[in-house]
Amino acid sequence: MDTIREKIKSAKKFFAEESLKKYGAVFAVIVVLMLICEVFVFNFKWLNSAFGREFTTTAEDMSSGFTQMSADSFQINSDSAVIEINNINQKLKYLRFTPGDLKGIKANITVAAVDEANANYLSVPSRIVLSDVKMSQYIRLHFSGDVEKLKITINGMNGRTVDTAFIGLNARVPLMFSWLRFIFMTLAVMSLFVLRPKSSVYKYKTDLTKPWQKAVTAALVVIQASVFLTMIHWNTSALNWYKSSDNHKQYYSLIDSIKDGHFDTGDAPDKLQSMENPYDFGDRAMQGVSYKWDHAYYNGKYYCYFGIVPALILYLPYNVMTGQDMPNHIALYIFGIITMIGILLLLWEIIKKWYKNTPFAIYLLLSVVFSAASGIAYTIYKPDFYMVPSLSALMFAVWGLALWLSAEKQNKKGKTVLSSKRLAVGSVFVALTAGCRPQFLVTAVLGVIFFWNYAFKTRTLFSKNSIKQTVAVCLPFAVVGLLLMWYNFARFGSPFDFGANYNLTTNDMTHRGFVLGRTGLGIFTYFLQPLQMNAVFPFIHDFGSATVYQGLTLTEKLMGGVLMLYPILIVGIFGATQKKLFEDKRAYRMVYLSVIMAVVLAVLDTQMAGLLTRYFSDFVWLMMLVSSITIFALYDKHMSNAYVKNNVIKLTLILSVITLVFAFLSIFAHTENPVQTENPELYYTMQHLIAFWM
Repeated sequence: MDTIREKIKSAKKFFAEESLKKYGAVFAVIVVLMLICEVFVFNFKWLNSAFGREFTTTAEDMSSGFTQMSADSFQINSDSAVIEINNINQKLKYLRFTPGDLKGIKANITVAAVDEANANYLSVPSRIVLSDVKMSQYIRLHFSGDVEKLKITINGMNGRTVDTAFIGLNARVPLMFSWLRFIFMTLAVMSLFVLRPKSSVYKYKTDLTKPWQKAVTAALVVIQASVFLTMIHWNTSALNWYKSSDNHKQYYSLIDSIKDGHFDTGDAPDKLQSMENPYDFGDRAMQGVSYKWDHAYYNGKYYCYFGIVPALILYLPYNVMTGQDMPNHIALYIFGIITMIGILLLLWEIIKKWYKNTPFAIYLLLSVVFSAASGIAYTIYKPDFYMVPSLSALMFAVWGLALWLSAEKQNKKGKTVLSSKRLAVGSVFVALTAGCRPQFLVTAVLGVIFFWNYAFKTRTLFSKNSIKQTVAVCLPFAVVGLLLMWYNFARFGSPFDFGANYNLTTNDMTHRGFVLGRTGLGIFTYFLQPLQMNAVFPFIHDFGSATVYQGLTLTEKLMGGVLMLYPILIVGIFGATQKKLFEDKRAYRMVYLSVIMAVVLAVLDTQMAGLLTRYFSDFVWLMMLVSSITIFALYDKHMSNAYVKNNVIKLTLILSVITLVFAFLSIFAHTENPVQTENPELYYTMQHLIAFWM
């Protein structure tokens, strides 16, 4: 007994201490446990069906919709073919449906049975079966007692040839080991163990001057870039819209026009020009007028009203060098990677300035969540032209703000000074947001907050003693602003008219105006709308916005408000109410004013355009910024109290995981141009890997 007690005590001591041996032992256990889970839990159908005796359908079972081609083959000649199997009189556990060996075969099947509890056919929900997804071909049945008759209705296979054995009852499900699921689950559980509140990783403070932290951060960027590169190809249809849809070719038309010495992208047809109101969508349809969808129309010509900066800095150089048009998803990939790096830089500058005790693990975790919630997840779902201005604006915003923060530094004498070079480059980046998506100019407000004391108290900015720094801040805005105003004037006769109201879309934007009645709906929908959830993958689902507003409300299907979809943002709302939490008042002002600006932007988007998921990127990044600052402040405030500190870590970890999970599931949740129809192999593979119990 003493020997056993000593071994138990030794084991407890071993696992209580933080050491490489302990982590190695735990990781080895995790690998074994995940291997067991993959074989015996995720593949429970393999064990559950091991002793089944499969029997297949015969020619006599082909009730309707089949033409016999040979003794063992039939051609389906109906959109709704039926197989009816009689006199089964036994329990049925699994149905095997093999749609064929060719790639891309997809069938929708509905099963009904007469069993001990139902004298008439009981129909169960339909299932999608694909030839490319073997996991979809084995369906667990849950009928009551012995099944007397079974009816299978097959949709979507008209014209396909099948053999008599393409359906099997009481089939044995093969072991379908998924290396993808095994590796992901293993790494996920390992990561959660490493990030648990009592982990030793939290003793390492963020300090990117250390080579090992630079290496880890660089590795994270490479991993994110690799994952992003894979995922951005998921929506296969959206990748090719730039080849077929005029509205996705607008930057190509714009750079062609620039090379020809003008800004319009072509003349509108005479019939459109002769209309009394060419912006009336219904009237255009009634008169059968042809036009370019989602282009700005003004004085007989088409224009691109989307920001010109992405076209100038990326599309034009690419076109000049290669003679080809840059695919939109490539532009998004480039902007996305630079944005991820910018987020890392921005959070590092905040930590250096105010929260030097922030653990390196929290810094890395929040940078990943920041990237996913701010626009990367939606870009994966829809890597098309419309996200290019938004993601490029986000890129410039985070880099500009980071450079502004880094401009404040200590000189050799220990005095705080402002770097003119960093001020200038930061201002260039922030100013360029206006040429991408003007909403992101709110970043300048954060600069005003940060530099307020320099401008109005110490007078080391915007004074006679700081001409160099003042010019560095103001000149980029003046130059970029004048160029954009000239560009606007050349197109629309006004330096302040970006042309969005001349958009040929579903409604007349020139008469949209600002209507107070839309404000409440916008705030509720963008922030507070609960998620629509159920037990069917992807578990969260989009839905249309409901309202009794007596007027035109533009909306696409949404999944819920950002506070519900990305719950980590709630931390930022909390931070805005906790003035005493922030020692440096500039940090607090950034927090509460960013929350206010996020609400203002949501209202403006509601009024100017409507309720669209892609507009989340206008304000979610601000809320993610304040949530990150609040978490840093909470940790810094309570780091000496182990109980509270651990709860801060626990809360951050839980909310981060939920946010990342919802961001991932949202890629599959949209029903407008969805991954489900454009890449069914991926969609249903994910469905069966995650909802393995189906």
